[in-house]
Amino acid sequence: MTRLKLVLILIFTAGTGITMAQVRHARQYQIPDSINSVLRNSCTSCHGVNGGRFPRARLNLARWGEYGASKATEKALLMCSAIRNGEMPPESVRDAYPDLVPTKKQTEMICKWAQSLKTGKGRKQPR
Repeated sequence: MTRLKLVLILIFTAGTGITMAQVRHARQYQIPDSINSVLRNSCTSCHGVNGGRFPRARLNLARWGEYGASKATEKALLMCSAIRNGEMPPESVRDAYPDLVPTKKQTEMICKWAQSLKTGKGRKQPR
């Protein structure tokens, strides 16, 4: 990207509230608020900014905006499977913090969202 283009983008985005990450990754898709609230409660302590290196290597929710549509779909489907099969949160976390375990309703909501990404129906581009 030329310097002039970068300066023009910075000037334009400064007034609109759009971040550079959104400009660079304009084709990626956001997580709906209903899903995000479950993930914030149940997943981000390990799979977020302050999570462990290994959990973040497998799924880094802090970098979700950098995932393209294909990778986001793959990660969402894996998330669904891991939660549905009782692999996530891990047993030690489930035992110590049962309130972090997504409910059946929340699990089904995540799985429905993941399936919608697979079919393309849940791919809502950021504004």
